[in-house]
Order: sequence, then C-alpha cells, then structure tokens
Amino acid sequence: MSSFFLFLFLSLSEYVNNRIKIQVFKHSKSLFVMSPPFDQSTTNFHSETEPADAAEVADIENELEANLSINSDPWRHVVAGIFCLLSITNAMQWITFSAIFDETRRYFGMTAVQVNYLASTYVIAYVVTVFLSCKLYEVMGLRVGIVVAALANTIGASLKLVALYAWPNMILLYISQVFNSVTEILTIATPPLVANRWFPVKERVVANTVMSIALAVGCGLGAVYPVLFVTPEKQEQRHFGHLFWSQFGMCGTVLLLTIFCFPARPRCSPSYAAALNEKAEQRKWIVRGDTQYNQRADVTPVDANRIQHSVRPLTQYDEGDPGIRPINIFSTLADTFRALRTNPSFVFLSLASATELGLIWAMATVLPQCLLPFGVHESETGWISFLNLVLGSVVAPFVMRFIGYRWKHRTTLLVISIILLATILVWFLCFQFGPTDEEKRSYYVISAFVLWGGLAGLCQNFMMPIMFEFVIELTFPMQESTSAPVLTWTACLTNLILTIIFGEVLGNEPTRKDVMKVFIGTMVVSVIGVAATFLVRPQRRRQDFEALMIRRRNASIALEAGEGGARARSADKRGD
Repeated sequence: MSSFFLFLFLSLSEYVNNRIKIQVFKHSKSLFVMSPPFDQSTTNFHSETEPADAAEVADIENELEANLSINSDPWRHVVAGIFCLLSITNAMQWITFSAIFDETRRYFGMTAVQVNYLASTYVIAYVVTVFLSCKLYEVMGLRVGIVVAALANTIGASLKLVALYAWPNMILLYISQVFNSVTEILTIATPPLVANRWFPVKERVVANTVMSIALAVGCGLGAVYPVLFVTPEKQEQRHFGHLFWSQFGMCGTVLLLTIFCFPARPRCSPSYAAALNEKAEQRKWIVRGDTQYNQRADVTPVDANRIQHSVRPLTQYDEGDPGIRPINIFSTLADTFRALRTNPSFVFLSLASATELGLIWAMATVLPQCLLPFGVHESETGWISFLNLVLGSVVAPFVMRFIGYRWKHRTTLLVISIILLATILVWFLCFQFGPTDEEKRSYYVISAFVLWGGLAGLCQNFMMPIMFEFVIELTFPMQESTSAPVLTWTACLTNLILTIIFGEVLGNEPTRKDVMKVFIGTMVVSVIGVAATFLVRPQRRRQDFEALMIRRRNASIALEAGEGGARARSADKRGD
C-alpha cells in the first residue's frame, strides 16, 4: 500500500517537475554547476559510476577553481533540528506497540505474531519501496521529500485515533503503520544526504551522526513513552487515547515546522562534494529535455550559453552515462547493481549492515518477549531499551568527531561488532546458568540492564552513522540518496526475517528454552557481521576528492598572485 501511495505521488509530480527544475538554475547561481571529478594522475573517482573524457575533466576542474564559493548557510542547524524531530516522532510510533505488547494484544484482540507485525510493517514497506524514495528525492528535491514524510507521519498518527474511537480493529492499526512507514522510508537513510548538502566538511560527520541517532533516540523514547500512559493496570480506551493524542500533537507540530521553516536548498555550497552532487542532479534535468531554458525570458543569453556549454560534452554519453540518464526507478536499480558488482567493499559493508543493524532492530522488537519468561516486566524492559538506545546516542557525537578526524571507519566498526558478539555471549551464559527461583528475578533485570542496556548500548547504536559515512567514502560520487539506502535496505530485510523467525520461536507464551534459541541465533548472525566487516577494504574517495580540489584551488591562487606580482614589477620597470 505504501508503495502505491509513493508511486502515485511520483507519477503526478512528473509534469510539475520540469517546471520546478527551471527555477533551480535561476536561484542557485551560488551553487556552482559541475560534473563528477576525475584526476587521471591521482585518484580515479569515476571508475565505478561515470565515464568522462579528459577534455571535459579539464574544463570542469578549471571552472570549479575559478567560480566555486564555499560557505555555510546559517539555516543548516534549523534543518537538522527539524529533521531530528521528524525522525524521533516517527521512530516513537514504530516501536510503540512493542512496548505495550500484552495490552495491545488484549485490547485489539490480536495474537503475539500480529502485534510483532505492527513494527515489521515498517521494514516490509522499506524493503519493497526504498528505491521509490530515491526517485522522489531525485525528482522533487530534499524539501518536498521531507514534507511528504511529515505529512504521512501525521496521517498515520491520526488513523490510530480513528482505530481507537471509531473502529477498534487491527486493520486500521496496520494502515496507520503503513503511512508511518512512508515517513521511515524517506528519513532513515537521509541523514548523510542532508549533512552533505547543508553542512561544511568540519561539521558534516557530527551532523550526520546527530541526525542518524535521532532514530535511536526515538526508538528509546518509544520504548518508555507508551508505558507512561498504558500499563497492565491502565489499559482502557482513555489510556490509549492519551497516548495516541499526544503522538498526533507532536507529529502535527513537526509537519507545520517542515512546511514553514524548512528551506528548499542552501544559499551557497558548503563543500566541493555538495557542489558535485548538485551538478549531478542538474545534468539529469538538462538531458531530460529542459530545452525551454533558451526560450524563457528569465534566462539571459549568458545563462543560456552556459547551459548549452554544459550540455554539449555531456550528450556524447547519452544513455551510457548513469549520471545523465532520465530519472526512473530502473536506472536507480541499475546504478546500484553496477556499484555492487564493481565494488566488493560495498557488498561486504552492505552485508555487515544487514547482520549488525538488522540484528539490533530485531532484538529491540522481540526484547519484551525474550525477558518475559525471566520475570522482567514490560515497564522494566522499556527502560532497558531506553538505556540501550540513549547511551549509544550520547556517546556517538564524541566518538564520531574522533572518527571523522582519523577516518578509522573499518577499525571502529570491527571493534563494535566484536564487543556486541561478546556481550550477547555473556548474556546467554548469564541467563542459561542463572537461578531458576522466580523470586530472584532481580538477577535477570540487573543482567539485562548492565549487558544490553549498558555495555551494548554504549557502542552499538552509532554503527549506523559510521556506516553511512563509510559507504559514501566507498561509493563517491554516487548519490547519497542511493548508496545509504542500500545499507538500510539490507538491514531492514534482515530485521524482517529475524523478527519473523524470532517471533515464531517465542510464540504467544515464550519459555526460557525458546529464549536461549533466540540468543544462539543472534550469536550466529553476529559472527557473520564480524566477518563481513573484516573483509571491507577502507577507501576515502570523497575526502581525497575534496583535498585534491583544495590543493588545486590553492595552487591556482598562488599562481595568480605570482603572475600579478610579475606584472607589477614589469610595470615598475617600464615606469623607470
């Protein structure tokens, strides 16, 4: 259903798209128009994505050095704040029903598997429609995608109220989750896109981290927030109403912020990489047939000549260049498969994302069922999940500043994966050989708090921002709206599979033996993740490109200064 809604929206937007893109050239002159960078003598940035000839490369780089102005837009912090609020409110609704598992099951007459599917709806929708979201961002731009996400989030929250007051049926709950999943599709892998387009190099890593961990913060709040309203003693309509109305109020507020306070684009390019991706989009608009630039009164002859100069060398490649093919879902898929086929590190990082992130999300879904046989109450499980997610979120910005400076993506991911594996092993041993006396349930509560909430929470939840930064370095100049979603697609697919398997193993009345089977499965998956991370070969394609352009720009400035000094001395001699 979410796939249908996205496809319908994209189809209706095709006519408007060409008209909108014309205005982009008019209002983005400070964003220099450039093509993917290549330097035949140093780093081959285009080898896995786009071909180019030496003449075009020289023209692009020379014009880049002469015209590109790098500056920060003060609205970037507002953009990041609104995005974080949107991600948090959406993640809270994702995990809501897992936190009040038994109450939801009894009030709406559902089975345990059906309640688990309320959270799984998110990952099902993402697996099916993620590449539609890539098309939406390419066709309509970042702001429109964020507004659509906020609108879908608000509709999903309102449908929960309808399900509560008008028709208390699980079908409406599923429909509401479908709308909420549209928001997840458009936000979960978007932080690197926002960070690259809005933030300068020195702030980009931390910005990506903060926006990425907003998902974890939302999941943490979603694990605690529902139990403030709904508990085993409070599970009537008015209690669910307090929960759903508060969620609707938060989602509506975020929708208003996205409409009135989210700019369409930065007023200037914050980095060379941002300018590169801006040009990659504009090349597609030109080749798609926006030939009316020459006929429009608001485009000067100079602008028209510049556009024609940009189009001339690009049309040589026509359909052979993925950067200028008409935008459609199939070209996005083709670019993805091409990158995976030619870049083994991209494949291994995608596998690591599938096993590590998918495992974490699946465990967050079934954690109440896993702890129930050991006497851990749902409210206590909610606080364990909250601690797990919040600790990682607090630590992440500080660690990512160091990683952003040192660029130790692979080493950091490998250490985190090993710690996660060791934590699950110790947790398994503690529960396997723990006391059987039900009166000593505090042993299991403390063990879960220390191991899952504490040790695992300290490091595991900033794996996603590290992977986002890493995949951009591995695949540059591939669009962030395509490369990052590949990682989350594999993670969501694994999350879906593991949630189904774990849910079937645990059943409606899970036993301690069933929980031990789940722990064994998590250890097997974690071992695969460690192996995949070890096989990734580190690369710094984006950083190398930006360093190259800075060196060339500095050399150009020095050359101009030297020529100016020589002309001044020559003039002095003639005067003498």
